[in-house]
Amino acid sequence: MKKLFKKQISVLIAVLMVLTTVASILIPTKASAANSYTLTLKNDGQTSHDFEIYQIFKGDLSGTTLSNIQWGSGIKDTSKATLGDAADKAKTLDSVAKAEKFAKDIQGDLSATKVTKTVAAGGTATVTLEPGYYLIKDAAATQNEKEKGAYTEYILKIVADTTAKTKLDVPTVEKKVQENSNGEWQDAADYNIGDKIPYKLTGTLPSNYDKYDKYTYKFHDEMSAGLTLDKESIKVKIDGQVIDKTKYTVDVDTTNNSFVVAFENLKNITSPEITKNSSIVVEYECTLNDEAVIGSQGNPNTVYLEYSNNPNKSGDGEYGTTPKDKNIVFTYKVIVNKKNEDNAALKGAEFELYKKTDTEETKIARFTIEDIMAANGSTFTFKGLDAGKYVLKETKTPEGYNTIKPIEFTITATYDTISDNPQLTKLKALGTLTFTPSVSDGSLSTDVINKKGFTLPETGGMGRYLIYVTGGLLVLLSLGYMSRKRSSENNIK
Repeated sequence: MKKLFKKQISVLIAVLMVLTTVASILIPTKASAANSYTLTLKNDGQTSHDFEIYQIFKGDLSGTTLSNIQWGSGIKDTSKATLGDAADKAKTLDSVAKAEKFAKDIQGDLSATKVTKTVAAGGTATVTLEPGYYLIKDAAATQNEKEKGAYTEYILKIVADTTAKTKLDVPTVEKKVQENSNGEWQDAADYNIGDKIPYKLTGTLPSNYDKYDKYTYKFHDEMSAGLTLDKESIKVKIDGQVIDKTKYTVDVDTTNNSFVVAFENLKNITSPEITKNSSIVVEYECTLNDEAVIGSQGNPNTVYLEYSNNPNKSGDGEYGTTPKDKNIVFTYKVIVNKKNEDNAALKGAEFELYKKTDTEETKIARFTIEDIMAANGSTFTFKGLDAGKYVLKETKTPEGYNTIKPIEFTITATYDTISDNPQLTKLKALGTLTFTPSVSDGSLSTDVINKKGFTLPETGGMGRYLIYVTGGLLVLLSLGYMSRKRSSENNIK
């Protein structure tokens, strides 16, 4: 009996569980009964967004149709009479363009009643709302000066378990330097001090560029102390067409070694016609000067864009910035240590270094001479050198030593050509001399050995005495030989 009772209880519990499950399906939950729906906010941007959600219209929802429309809690009570009948207003919003204009026009009519939600970059978040027509916007001043930041366009959405995606985009910028050995545009290059260095800045536009009435666009370029800007070399191209200098401004800050190329409103340029696919290019030159840093630290140069980022306010007054894009110019030095055959420092020599091409040799005028032993030695340092072929010539030889023949060698360097932070990774020189490289300080050190000349006998000096002595010995030997021969002959007789 006890076993039968336990089985009956088990069956009863099972039946109750099934009934409970069926009831949960057939009977609306509290949320459903309250006629609540889920709005999913999806942030496709590269910065977090603080969204504000205002109920513009409320009513009865059937599918995606809102009926019995009234003004929602997001509209000020004082504005409802001015705006007129809610249902009549809703009927006029029969196109995307009209809805977008309406969203901008009612900004001053929004009440303090709203739902707020922060959504991380690339993330999603959900809120529960009653049926209605909602305006979704960024909280004021939350994207100003944000790197990669832009405001989403105002979004109007009927809530019925739906998703609202951000409607935004940002421009990009990249900076390249031209390598003189092959003409390629790269993130790093190497140059001689005194050389002109070509740079190119390339900016893009956002996909929603057409939503702006005004679009401010500014290149901010920052140079290290080793670079001197040639302002007159600056030119701007849009889609390959050179733009008249009256269409933009150039502001040079010599204190901070920087400049800004600014379009206060790109929309004012009508030739060429600018679209979301247009490319804006700034080209200019710098000179690598005597303050250039030798070695792996290099001479960096960066750029970033400042741009309009709020289409809801016609693009006026609110701006974002892109991340900085960086490239580096490297330069090197050769150190020549003058020594004798005993590896001791040798003073009195003079050298000249020439950069060699297929057609000419150019003298390197940038060098210093330092005593490595105060009394009797020197080292020669030639700084600010590019990779390439060189010839070292001894123009003055220490007394008593033979002049070396011209020595040819080639400097080669390896560095990142495509990188957010280019690095110098290898430095070497090949030739008849042996060079010791240092990547960190960009140096190639070598020893140049001078050999002593051959000492010839002097005429009328010690050489003459040597001849006399040698001759006297020969005479004595001859006399001795003759005396000995005579003695032998007498004995025979």
